Amino acid sequence: MTTSKLAAIAAVLGLGAVPGCGGSYESAWDEPTDQTQTQEQTAESTSRREQLIAQGDEAWQGRDDPDQIRAAIAAWEQATEIDGSDHETWVKISRAYYFLSDGHLRFSDESQMMETYQHGIQAAERALRALSPEFAQAMAAGQPAEGAVANLQANAVPALYWRATNLGKWARLDGFATVLGYKDEIRAMMSRCMELDRSFFFAGPDRYFGAFFSIAPSYAGGDLNLSRQHFDESLRQQPNYFGTHVLYAEELAVKLQDRDMFLEHLNFVINGDPESLPEAAPENRVEQRKARAALERVDELFE
Repeated sequence: MTTSKLAAIAAVLGLGAVPGCGGSYESAWDEPTDQTQTQEQTAESTSRREQLIAQGDEAWQGRDDPDQIRAAIAAWEQATEIDGSDHETWVKISRAYYFLSDGHLRFSDESQMMETYQHGIQAAERALRALSPEFAQAMAAGQPAEGAVANLQANAVPALYWRATNLGKWARLDGFATVLGYKDEIRAMMSRCMELDRSFFFAGPDRYFGAFFSIAPSYAGGDLNLSRQHFDESLRQQPNYFGTHVLYAEELAVKLQDRDMFLEHLNFVINGDPESLPEAAPENRVEQRKARAALERVDELFE
């Protein structure tokens, strides 16, 4: 298979840069170790850290408003200055940067999206460094991700997932020359998520592979039957997570040229109640905006 064909596949998938070819970002793998070290704790600093985390958690509940996401990030980042080994808070930061970009900036300020995704990548890498310095060292040394992730356990799934999603979206924005180098790395990380916690983030790993197998051509591993199986499994677990329906429509239905399938899934989202999955209601409202935009393109997408 030619490099150009692989690049085109990766670009469509939104997957990850060949060293020296395409874009790059400033990785957190080999940052100074004090980034993820814990300061000497006092009762006062511990209390302050807990207050900051709670402050961020409260702001996050209002994430329909991008300013509330920024407030959450600011509070959580202050908390990590007190305890840089707190991988759970780094994961919150990574997810928040992702949602700020994918859920808000995409509609209002696309020029800020790449930098925002980069911050999300770095936060997830700091979480993984805190969990496994050995894994971070392997990644910094350029070892294949497929081997490096094998030693990570279930507590690493959130950081792996949010790094992969931020990285994929960032790479796609940078262009196909950038995405090629990270394709295998992202797939390895998402495969490990699948092995360790298939249900994570509303059956996110199956959702990812539903998209992967529908977008990739058959000579590059594409398989529409596998795509349908993964999408259906994701929806079996979480039928009211609207993002899966949107991807089902935009990727598999379009590939099959099944207009009825496309309309069925988008109308389910548009006419659905975002609060049917309360913990993801803000995400569902974003997916409704995406669904309406996709529906406007129906005549372009189907012959």
